[in-house]
Amino acid sequence: MYQATEGGDNQTTDQYTKLITHACNIGAIHEQKSKAKELSAISGMVLLQPYLDFSGDDQAQGELKVKIWEYNSFLVDPYFRSPDMSDAQFIWCQEYISKKEAEDRFPDKIVQIMPMAGTPQRYGSFYFLPENYNMARNDLMVLSYVWYKWKKKKKRLYSRKRNQFFDFAGGEEQLDQILYAIDDLEQVTVDTPCWKLAVVLNEQLMFQGDNPLGDFGCPMIPYFWNYEPHINYYDLRVRSLVRTMRDPQFLFNYKVITNNDITAATINAGWKRKIGAVANEDNLKKTGQGWDIIINDGYEMSDVEKIIPSGVPESDLALAQQMADLIYNTSGIQLENWSGQQDKQISSLTMMLKQAANLMVFQKYFDQWDYSDKLLGDKLLQIALNAWNAEKVKLLIGEEPTPYFYSRVFSKYQTMVEESDLTPTQQNLQAQQMMDINSAFAREVFPPSMIIPKLNITGKGEIIPYLQQQEQMAQQTQQAQMEVSHAVEHAQLQQLTSKAALNIASARERHGRAESNIGLFEERLSMITKNHALASKEKMAALAQLVETIQKFGEVETFLQQNKLESIEYRDDQDEERGKMDAKMTAESNKFVQEIMGGMGQQQQSSQNMGQMV
Repeated sequence: MYQATEGGDNQTTDQYTKLITHACNIGAIHEQKSKAKELSAISGMVLLQPYLDFSGDDQAQGELKVKIWEYNSFLVDPYFRSPDMSDAQFIWCQEYISKKEAEDRFPDKIVQIMPMAGTPQRYGSFYFLPENYNMARNDLMVLSYVWYKWKKKKKRLYSRKRNQFFDFAGGEEQLDQILYAIDDLEQVTVDTPCWKLAVVLNEQLMFQGDNPLGDFGCPMIPYFWNYEPHINYYDLRVRSLVRTMRDPQFLFNYKVITNNDITAATINAGWKRKIGAVANEDNLKKTGQGWDIIINDGYEMSDVEKIIPSGVPESDLALAQQMADLIYNTSGIQLENWSGQQDKQISSLTMMLKQAANLMVFQKYFDQWDYSDKLLGDKLLQIALNAWNAEKVKLLIGEEPTPYFYSRVFSKYQTMVEESDLTPTQQNLQAQQMMDINSAFAREVFPPSMIIPKLNITGKGEIIPYLQQQEQMAQQTQQAQMEVSHAVEHAQLQQLTSKAALNIASARERHGRAESNIGLFEERLSMITKNHALASKEKMAALAQLVETIQKFGEVETFLQQNKLESIEYRDDQDEERGKMDAKMTAESNKFVQEIMGGMGQQQQSSQNMGQMV
C-alpha cells in the first residue's frame, strides 16, 4: 500500500493502492513474489523484473506482470553493495525461446530471424539451464538481455530556493505554464545515470537503447537470502538457507541407509527347526491366532525356535536423531520453539515468547524481503504512471484520478510504500483487532460496515448496504436526540438567565432601600444638630436671665436654682443618648435579620437551580 508523507494528498495515495493492488491481483504478482522468496531460500538469490505484457487482454497499454530470473539464468556484477542493486554496473539474463516466439516479440526483425537456426548448444553461455541438456529439442534460440549502466542528458526543473531538482513528465506546453506560474523553477539540463538495454538473439543485436518502460533506476529487484559482497570467494558471497542444511542432511541420509542395511542384512522373521521336527510345517508360515505347531515324536521343543528380529543398535538410532536435529540447528531453526511440542503443558504466552525468540534468528532475512517488496511496489507504480493513461486508470480504480496522480514530484517525494493486509487470514485478523478496539474503548470506534468487508464471508454485497442503512438511521436518530437535548439545555439556560435578571432587580431594590435609609439617617442627624443649636440659644438666654436674677435675688439662691436646671438638663441628655443607642441597636438588628433572610433566599434559589439542571 502507499502512504502520503510530507503533507501529501491521502486521496492520491489511496488511488495508487487501489490501482496497484488490482494489477497485482490480476497479474498474479503476489504469487510470483512469494515464489521468489522461496527460491531465494533455496538458491540464495533470484531477480524479479516487472514488465508490461502486451500479449494479454490489453494489447494497447499492457498488463503489469513480474518475471523471475532464477539462479541459473543470470549473471550480475559481483561487486555491488547496495541491497537494491543500484550500484551494479551490468546484469545479463538469458533464456531460450522458439523461433515463432522470436518472430512475435520482434515483428520488425523477421527478415533477420528467418534464416536463424535453433542451436542452443552453440550460443548458450549459461550451462546450468536445462535446455542445454535437452538434445532432442534443437529448435530453440538463445535470447539475451544485457542491462548496463550509462549516463544521459536529461531536462529537469531546478529550484534555487530549495536547492533541489525535480523531474517533469509533461509536454512543452505544461512546462511553460509551470515556469510561468512558479518563478522559483527553471529548466536545466543535467547528466543523470540511467540503465540501457541490449537485446541479442543468437548473437545478433535486436534492440539497443533506453529502458522502454521508463527511467526508474535498476530494472531488477534482488531477492536474496544471504549476500556478503565482502567475501573474496565468489561461490560464498551468495548463500542460501538450504546450503547450510545440505551437509547434515547428507550425513542423516547416510546413517538412515546404513541402519536400513543393518536391518535388511539379517533374517528378521521365520523359524529355526530340525527336519521332520514339525508335523505340519505350513503352520509356521501362517500368522494370526488359532494355529497350533505340533512337534513330532522323538524331538524336543528346543528343536524348533522362532527367529528373533535383529534390531538397530540404540547408539545408531541416537546418532541418526542427532543428525536429524543438526539439519535444523545449522539453519537456526528449533522446532521446540516453533511448536512447543516438548512440553504439553506450555502456556500460550510462553509459546509466543519462544516463537518470537526463534523468529529473531530470521529477522534479518525477513527484513530484506520486506525491503525488496517495497522496491517492487515503487517500480510497479512508476511503470503504471509512465505507461497508462487516465482513461485506463479511471476504469481500474472506479473514479477520476486526482490532479497529483501523474505528478513525478508527488510520487517520488510524498509517497511511501508500506505493508498492508492482503490474505483472508490477515484481513480476518484486522477485523478482530477492530472489534477488540471497540471493546477496549467501550464505544463504537469502527462501525460494522467497516468490519464486515474484512471478514471472509459471502453475501457482502447485501450485508454492507443493509448495515450502512442501519448506521444512517441510527445517526439520524442520534442527531434528533442531540437536537432535543440542545433545546432542553437552551430552555434551562434561558430560565437561569431570567432568574439571574430577577435577582439583579431584587438586589437593586434592596440597594435603593439602603440608600433611602441612609438619607433618613442623615436627616435625623441634621435635626439633632438643629436641636443642639436651639439648646445653645436657650442656654445663652438662660445665662442672661441668670445674671439678672443674681442682681435681684442674690448669688446663693441663684446658684441653687442653676444647679437644679443643670441636673434637669443632664437627665434630658441621658435620656436622649439612651434613645439614640436604642435606635441604633434596633437598626443594626434589622440589618442583620435582612442579611440572614437574604442569604437563605439565595441558597434556596441556587438549590432549586441545581435541581432543575440535574
